[in-house]
Amino acid sequence: MRVLLAISACVLAGCLADDTCPKFAHVVGGDFGRNGDTAWWTLQVEELPAELTFNQRDVPAGFLEYRWAVDLDSDRDGAADLRVSIDHFAVMNGVPVTVSATDLLSQTNENLREVMGGEATVIGSISGSLAPPNTFMFQTPVAAAPGLAAITDRAQSTWLTVYRSGAALEDQCEERFR
Repeated sequence: MRVLLAISACVLAGCLADDTCPKFAHVVGGDFGRNGDTAWWTLQVEELPAELTFNQRDVPAGFLEYRWAVDLDSDRDGAADLRVSIDHFAVMNGVPVTVSATDLLSQTNENLREVMGGEATVIGSISGSLAPPNTFMFQTPVAAAPGLAAITDRAQSTWLTVYRSGAALEDQCEERFR
C-alpha cells in the first residue's frame, strides 16, 4: 500500500519513480533557461554518495551504467527528439574505478544526442558540470543542433536518470521527471 501511495503521489507530481533506484538516480527537480545563445538545464537528484564506482564488475561491457539527462521535445509532438546527457557506458575489460562524487565527470561523457524512437545518436558535446551537493548542470549553444532554438520553455523537457548495477533486467532502474 505504501508503494502504491508513493507511486500515486509521484505520478501526480509529474515523475515516474523506481523504488529500486538509489538516491543518486532519484530525480527531485529540474529547471531550464536561456542566457543569450546558450540553453541550460539543471537536474537535481536526492543525494550523491561520497563515491561512485564505474565499470562495476557485474555490468557487461557496452551497457549503459549511469545516465543523468534531459530529453527535449523541440517540435512539441510529445516525443523526445534531442537529449543532453552526462553518461557512462561500461568499457571492455574495464577495471572498476571509484571516484568521489565531485569527480564523477572525469569518468563520464557529456553529449548532445539526436533521438529517433529508441535510438539516440551523438551529434555533439555539451558542457556538463556538478553543483554540490546534488545538482547536475548542462549547457549548450542553441546553434549546436537544429531544434535547440525551438526549446523555449520548461514544458519541453523531461529529466531522466538510468543506473545499472548488473546484467539482469532487474539490475537497472530508470526515473523520469516532468
